[in-house]
Amino acid sequence: MRLRLWIRSALAAMLPVLAIAASACDSLVPERDGSNEGQPHNPGTPIVGLNCNPSFDRKTAEERRVHDLILEKTGADVRIVFSDGGAGGPCKSKRNRMLSSGEQLDFAELSISEAVQAFNEGLILPLNGLLDKHGPNLKKNVVPEAFKRATYEGNILGIPIENGLLTLNALQIRADWLAQLQLPVPNTIDEYERVLQAFKERDPDGNGMPDTVPLTVASGGALGMLESVFSPSFLPEANGWWQDADGRLMPPELHPGYKALLARLVDWNKKGYLWPDMLLSSAAKQQELIAGNKAGSVAATFSGTIVNAGEILRKSVPDYSYLPVVLEGPYGINRLPAAPIAHSVWVIFKKNADPETVMKYLDYQGTYEGNMLTYFGIEGDNYTTAPGGMVEFIAEDKTDLAKANYYAKYKTVFINWPGKPVWPVNAWVSGEYNLKREQMNRLPRFEPVDSGVFYDMTQWESFPKLGDLNAYLSEQKVRVYNGEIPVDSWDGIVSRWLDMGGRQLIDDRNKQYAVEAVRQSIR
Repeated sequence: MRLRLWIRSALAAMLPVLAIAASACDSLVPERDGSNEGQPHNPGTPIVGLNCNPSFDRKTAEERRVHDLILEKTGADVRIVFSDGGAGGPCKSKRNRMLSSGEQLDFAELSISEAVQAFNEGLILPLNGLLDKHGPNLKKNVVPEAFKRATYEGNILGIPIENGLLTLNALQIRADWLAQLQLPVPNTIDEYERVLQAFKERDPDGNGMPDTVPLTVASGGALGMLESVFSPSFLPEANGWWQDADGRLMPPELHPGYKALLARLVDWNKKGYLWPDMLLSSAAKQQELIAGNKAGSVAATFSGTIVNAGEILRKSVPDYSYLPVVLEGPYGINRLPAAPIAHSVWVIFKKNADPETVMKYLDYQGTYEGNMLTYFGIEGDNYTTAPGGMVEFIAEDKTDLAKANYYAKYKTVFINWPGKPVWPVNAWVSGEYNLKREQMNRLPRFEPVDSGVFYDMTQWESFPKLGDLNAYLSEQKVRVYNGEIPVDSWDGIVSRWLDMGGRQLIDDRNKQYAVEAVRQSIR
């Protein structure tokens, strides 16, 4: 559950990449540009997809030309419906309404867990045969691990959206401040604590005032993000469920190392190492702290020190540098949990009258030519290629995605092309994304014990109590962190959580884990 939340926070920060993978567009009848002496183009086969990011729908002549070239290449008259609200909420409701009303909807993006549920309900097609007949480029260029992740009981549920990151969250430390204070990069929790003290007391920003913050957060809920980046130093499965001596999965809060982690955070808070406004801060305020050259280290997604902050900070500190690290601790695995190679898929719904055409459209994006066309448009019309293979838009601003006349409207498939930058726009932010990705991907990582297991919590006896169970633990963590109740009370808190329904939750998860583990071994 928590891993999924991490992934969603990272997705928000990775908008330039992951929003691409969610692409499709609004007007069901593409406008014509008046070419071909007013005669309509070959209508092809209409296929309809749903996109949850309406910012891609710009209704420009460039978009119409991309549409027509896709039609020429694949025979697909691609028509996209947009919805606000991200992948959940309003967009999910719109998808459900379209399916239940009989309105045409041929393909859409679902999380893998949603795809499993949709498959069990008979809503989507398994793609094995379609890929064999019409998906040679996808089979060649999508990594096998991603297809494996998208496979359930031998059925390929959808075309996986490859994740560009091997790890999502990490502690990032100002390496230039370390150098200025002549401190080594810390390797352990205790060494890092000495860094925190130095950042608080030794004026690392050089303004002669005690106004720096040794540790803060970015890109996510404060305590959850702190747990994410420090739990590998204290827990055997980081912030995921771990196995006890009997092999039963247990929540991280029930491990002795969690209490030690909580105690360390409380101690740092009392010593003034943590930003006092952290728990109630907005993302904008977190970014202001980074941009203002005040944050010595940040618990964040890979892009948390870049988005809305880095471009401002580099104006006053051109050589600033946040270095991602993993710290060794007393009980932990000392590695970061590996992110799933694919977190969502493009599915084809069973009601689709022509799934072959949809697959041909998706397979065209399995070529680099189709990738670039659906991503950036027609070269020479909407973009040019700068040295190093980076893209510049033919528009008012060469590097501003929002001002491009075409950007990702018809993009669905996302592949990490070997030797190609994941963020190919020739802008400072893209360069920083690519650099941070390399740094993050070099950190040590591990596969969680239940990686790849699809939990359908709606079938659990404990499902009606999940909200209350999560809320109780979250509230008690804040109270301990703030010093309202002592760390030693944690054992009593956990005991009450078990009595509230936590025992049933543990039983439910272990029952499904056992079933899914057998299914995986069969695969």
